[in-house]
Amino acid sequence: MKNREKIEDAYAAAHIRALTLLEKLHETVEDLPATGNDEHPIDWGHVGSLNYLCEQLAELKKHFASDED
Repeated sequence: MKNREKIEDAYAAAHIRALTLLEKLHETVEDLPATGNDEHPIDWGHVGSLNYLCEQLAELKKHFASDED
């Protein structure tokens, strides 16, 4: 197997892994408690955790945006 083929195979595998992780993260966010849920009410901890996730995602997005420059 040529080096170029190895690179392309590794890239394809990483691409699939990234998409899988993104989908799992999307599912996790979708499953977070909804507002107005009396059975599992949200609290400030939920707000903080979600804001932390948003900050991490924004940093990740910024990292990849800088690669495009």
